[in-house]
Amino acid sequence: MAIIVPQIFADVVNKRLGVKLRAGRLATDYTEMVEDITTCGDTVHFPMIKRITDAGIVTKGTPLVPDEVDMEDATAAIKQVAKAVRIYQKDNTQVKDELKNKLAIQVADALAKSVDADIVGQILTATYVDDTVTNLTAAVVDEAFDVFGDDVDNDTFAGILINSKLRKAFMAMDAFTSVMKTNATYGNGIVQDGIIGYWNGTIPVYVSDNGTYDETNHKALLAIVKNDALGVVWQQEPTIEEEREAKLLADDIVASEMYATKLIDAAGVSVLKITINEG
Repeated sequence: MAIIVPQIFADVVNKRLGVKLRAGRLATDYTEMVEDITTCGDTVHFPMIKRITDAGIVTKGTPLVPDEVDMEDATAAIKQVAKAVRIYQKDNTQVKDELKNKLAIQVADALAKSVDADIVGQILTATYVDDTVTNLTAAVVDEAFDVFGDDVDNDTFAGILINSKLRKAFMAMDAFTSVMKTNATYGNGIVQDGIIGYWNGTIPVYVSDNGTYDETNHKALLAIVKNDALGVVWQQEPTIEEEREAKLLADDIVASEMYATKLIDAAGVSVLKITINEG
């Protein structure tokens, strides 16, 4: 007899996955734009439309020459990740739904870490990467925004991603925490769903340790991400299967998902690799 209802367990995993994803929340979901991706294929072609040229001066009697829509081919391989857990009948009888809920949370966390790590890997291929910073300040963060020139409207940014080793530096910035500053938001510093606050009042700052720290070189990641710079496609959202191991008096719960990630706009991300003094 099944000890879980796969659909319900999958709902719990999916809900938790949405909360636990940090880097993943900076990516645009292109699943609906990729034809047939949910039914076939092992490669994704992300839509990358090149920018048109600037407007020109009109000359009377001279027709305009229209730009042709040009698309670059950005491909990414579909990756399948999975996690299996075993529930012994004895344990399930004793703790019932509490055990299932805890397992759902752990399974979702494991899947989320995989997605996040892949997206961070894409972030690190950005055009602008500065690995010379040794002291993170508000001025340094503002300099990282300078990469985008005059295209710095708050609503054009998906967010900022930082490693937890940089959280303390953000807490020390008046520009981030002081309610006396017009660019700070009340409540910054209170962690909710991985967000520690909002830069310039509206740009979310996410904390994640999933692939954001280089242990060898002691460098922590800070990435400023524009809207639509990162893409993710889900060929298969997390699904749950159950397999009975009768001789062990146990059930194996297997969760799996299939997805692809891609940095679509290499100039749409500004990356700092900040040296951390471990001493």
